[in-house]
Amino acid sequence: MKENDVKVLAMYLPQYHEVEENSRFWGKGFTDWVSVKKATPLYEGHYQPEVPLNNNYYDLSRKESIKWQIDLAKKYGQTGDANWLTSAQYEGAQIDGDNLKFISAINNTGVNELVNLPMGQANVILQVTNKKSVKDKYKVAVIKREVEFSKETYNRAYNDFSQFIAANPSVEKMVANAEEAGYRLLDRMDLSSSEHNIGGVRGTKVALRWTFDKAKPGDVSGLYECGESDHMMVVGLVGIKPEGYRPLKAVQDQLRAEIVKDKKAEKIMADMKAANATSFDQYKSMTNAVSDSLKMVTFAAPAYVSALRSSEPLVGAYASAAEVNQLSAPIKGNAGVFVLQVYGKDKLNETFDAKAEEATLTNMHARFASRLMNDLYLKANVKDTRFLFF
Repeated sequence: MKENDVKVLAMYLPQYHEVEENSRFWGKGFTDWVSVKKATPLYEGHYQPEVPLNNNYYDLSRKESIKWQIDLAKKYGQTGDANWLTSAQYEGAQIDGDNLKFISAINNTGVNELVNLPMGQANVILQVTNKKSVKDKYKVAVIKREVEFSKETYNRAYNDFSQFIAANPSVEKMVANAEEAGYRLLDRMDLSSSEHNIGGVRGTKVALRWTFDKAKPGDVSGLYECGESDHMMVVGLVGIKPEGYRPLKAVQDQLRAEIVKDKKAEKIMADMKAANATSFDQYKSMTNAVSDSLKMVTFAAPAYVSALRSSEPLVGAYASAAEVNQLSAPIKGNAGVFVLQVYGKDKLNETFDAKAEEATLTNMHARFASRLMNDLYLKANVKDTRFLFF
């Protein structure tokens, strides 16, 4: 296998393009844009569905969409990471599915050629920038056979599961005995009526109807056959959360984490103040301090601090307003406390484009209209009962 210098531009996004798996499970032509368009608000201020800028429901299987996203990433300083990849990194890995697709793309792509890879959970745009050290390669024959269960196997599984349900008629008993019996528990804390399946399994609409229309806390359903006739499910309703604010117990861990983060920031800022630092180098020499250099920071988007793997809006906001070489006071961000020093400013050479401005305003008006509809939806106290029909 060749050692390849690969420049990876990772776009963290859902599947806004057709993939074989989605077409098989959800129907031909399904992408996550379908789910985006169906989204409804769940609380006041939750604006759904969100409309992409200029109604650009892009398709990343098209090369013009790939180039547009690359140009957009470069404009805002997201240049990707360049790494050497070797076969040693994949020793012991299961070379099929996404792994096979990724490795094949690296080996078969020409130098400086751009490739879009629709992966299982995201889209990856990669560019092979160099190849070197060609080593011995081996062709290995692999014989694979799909394992399909027989009717007898299915009937036996059905009977075993039915007996388990009969022997464990309460939620408590099911939870206590499921693992020992060889069954997997899918614990859902916030299942809402706007969802179209349970546990990511297709064909669970009958179970959803039972859950939201008939069940009471503590009830256990009968056996449901779902998926592509390859899943069986029983549902136990633990409790119903009333509409409104969540109880403190449900959010206490999240609140505790936020409070601990705030207290840590207060302690760090107090230590910085006590150090009486007056230069960037003095702050940099403090215990556990990490330095990083950011380029192409703009007010239009949050700054991404790669050293902390964190998006920091306040860093971008300060950088846009600060003078060159001005040292900031400590700033509490999402992942740490920051001291900033702007060392250069450049103006983007953008000319006024009437058509682009018109498109931006049209999109803004569409977003405002969408938010208006969301507010009306909430104020009218609309009840989502689509689970009864779909």
